[in-house]
Amino acid sequence: MLYVQDVYQFLLDEIRSDKRGLSVSVDEFNRQLRLVNQEIYDQYISSFEKDIENVDSLGWFKVHNWGIDLTLGVGTMPVNYYQVIGKPRILDGTTTRRVDLVSEFEDSAREDDFLTMATTTNPTCRIGGVNTVGQVQIRVKPTTVTKVWVDYLKMLDVPFLDYYTNDTTYVTTFLADTSVAQSIPTGSTYRDGTVGGAAVTVTSLTQDMVWDDGDLSLIITKLVNRVAKQLPDELLLQASTAEQIKSEA
Repeated sequence: MLYVQDVYQFLLDEIRSDKRGLSVSVDEFNRQLRLVNQEIYDQYISSFEKDIENVDSLGWFKVHNWGIDLTLGVGTMPVNYYQVIGKPRILDGTTTRRVDLVSEFEDSAREDDFLTMATTTNPTCRIGGVNTVGQVQIRVKPTTVTKVWVDYLKMLDVPFLDYYTNDTTYVTTFLADTSVAQSIPTGSTYRDGTVGGAAVTVTSLTQDMVWDDGDLSLIITKLVNRVAKQLPDELLLQASTAEQIKSEA
């Protein structure tokens, strides 16, 4: 796990904030980090299990053998579902059957032919459609199947760095990723404008990153590259682009 406040400090060090001042505020950092976090996730998924590093990095996000009840062949994917991996499975008596994940066009073609249409021995499924609250559905054939098990990648938690600032010194204090109420002292102001005091507490919204140290270099180079585009520093942009290419390779 990477502490999001450490990532912020590493970014400031990389762009030499000691020389250029606080050119990236915490709020700007939060917005950029959200984009970088998703970009890295999609990058790993695009080369899913191509090598051991990829397998290890995505290990945090895998959910195995999740059971979904079906009504007339239709069930709802879990709330944190992002992308299916492997083949879903059903039980035919005591025998496990792999379910072919097919496209809409393939489903139509197979169902039009008695020899290829879905059976309990050779079931098929499609991912698509949503229920009344917007959750993605799975559609299994034959529709007599009442339960399917899936492996999937879950959605990313959006990283966030929460803080309050001293009203006199302007020193920023970062809040930990915790459910314990955090005190905002007198003379300080919380991120949303809440004024501190003896009995003032807030719930920290800080969300650390599940990536490990092996991904830190890539995260920082991507952040620096985005920040450099907003700064009048062509050398920083060139250097960060070169580092990003090397890290991604």
